[in-house]
Amino acid sequence: MGGSEGGDPHAALAGVSRRRLLELLRSDGPMDVAALAAAVGLHVTTARFHLDVLERAGLIRSAVERAGRPGRPRQLYSVAAPPEPGEGHRQLAEALASVLDADPDAGPQWAERAGRRWAEAQVPTAPGLSWQKGTRQVGDLFDRLGFAPRLVHDDAEWHLELGACPFRDLARAHPHIVCTVHLGLLHGALGRLGVPTAERAGLRPFVEPELCVADVPIPTVPIPTATIPTRAGDERCGPVQ
Repeated sequence: MGGSEGGDPHAALAGVSRRRLLELLRSDGPMDVAALAAAVGLHVTTARFHLDVLERAGLIRSAVERAGRPGRPRQLYSVAAPPEPGEGHRQLAEALASVLDADPDAGPQWAERAGRRWAEAQVPTAPGLSWQKGTRQVGDLFDRLGFAPRLVHDDAEWHLELGACPFRDLARAHPHIVCTVHLGLLHGALGRLGVPTAERAGLRPFVEPELCVADVPIPTVPIPTATIPTRAGDERCGPVQ
């Protein structure tokens, strides 16, 4: 029954129950199947099926609990860590960013489109979500991709403080390309989750040497169009077309 979904993260996240299980593991894991099933209101057999789909897609992993408690060892599920890019992936990313960076007109447009396509592969559409829940799910996405986000908010915006960009060195070399890809990812993910201020979200790269900030305005509060710097360390920002 789940064969067509094996190995495909996007298909694995198409089911509401699987998204709920994954969210629960992100917030409370590791957990066994009985606890997960009870928490989301599923039969244990049904929960195990959904967990198998998530595991085949590489989104979670399972391991036998270490000894230390009486009875049969439990199978515990936890969120899978994002894989480290290999040297080949880094070289490919550098080559692509260099080519796009050589075209100051079309390069950023293609980069932003690539970010939106990335969001399509990572985030199933869920237009019925509240603004708060949609924003939190985008934070979960950036967490899953290795950005180590921290969600903070004020009266006008919610901010995702991204403290561990996995593409930091490449972004410093080609900020107008790499950071625009991440802006497209932000816009695309917010849009797929039905956040009404998706297109007015912004990205502030390198506000500190190791920190970037994504800003998501609260609906009803207008803010300027999203901006990114033209080069690493440049405090001047220009609008993303």
